[in-house]
Amino acid sequence: MNKPPYQSVLVVDDHKMIINGIRITIGHLFDDFYEAYNGSTGIELALQHHPQLVIMDYQLPDATGNMIVKEIKYRCPNSRVLAYTFNFDEDAILKMFSAGVNGYVLKSEDDAEFLRAIEYILDGRDYFCKEARNHIINRIAFQDDNTRLIVANMEFSQKEIEIIRLTCYQKTAREISEQVFLSERTVEQYRSNINKRIGARNLVGVIKFALKNGIIRIEEL
Repeated sequence: MNKPPYQSVLVVDDHKMIINGIRITIGHLFDDFYEAYNGSTGIELALQHHPQLVIMDYQLPDATGNMIVKEIKYRCPNSRVLAYTFNFDEDAILKMFSAGVNGYVLKSEDDAEFLRAIEYILDGRDYFCKEARNHIINRIAFQDDNTRLIVANMEFSQKEIEIIRLTCYQKTAREISEQVFLSERTVEQYRSNINKRIGARNLVGVIKFALKNGIIRIEEL
């Protein structure tokens, strides 16, 4: 029997059927699977096990998910957090984003997107579904005008511009490599260098830069 690729996951959701469904979908990917039906128990289990991944609902019986995420992020800084919820309103998404989640996926999305989000997040990247991404971009895209950068003055090559565009579309390194005819390793080096040059710490930072400088349009996302 093959060893699961990931170590441990904690699911915090007040609906047992949802947790059971998540267990069926991803349980085989983790050595350990923990579950909590409220925020306080979620924090206790997180402190006890320091899970590699936390899957967090937004609406919990004793608190909203963003409050629990802040606590877990503060006390378990190495845990990655995926918001997985029916809440698609701007307020919930922005609160979870501000709390430090590494991804946001609606429960109405299919299993493929849920699994893709987990793969991205445990690979050290961020993953936000289109609905969440649009709310975040609408809030931040045109703020901080004093930090506007001119692409030409930064001497980006055409290949770098294309990698920025494809990154904004949440393409994997493998998918990008096939389109720009570079190895996956080289693509990752390009992306790391680009992030350092533009001061982006995550996907949203890259999107913000690309929008401000006309590399992509919000309608394309």
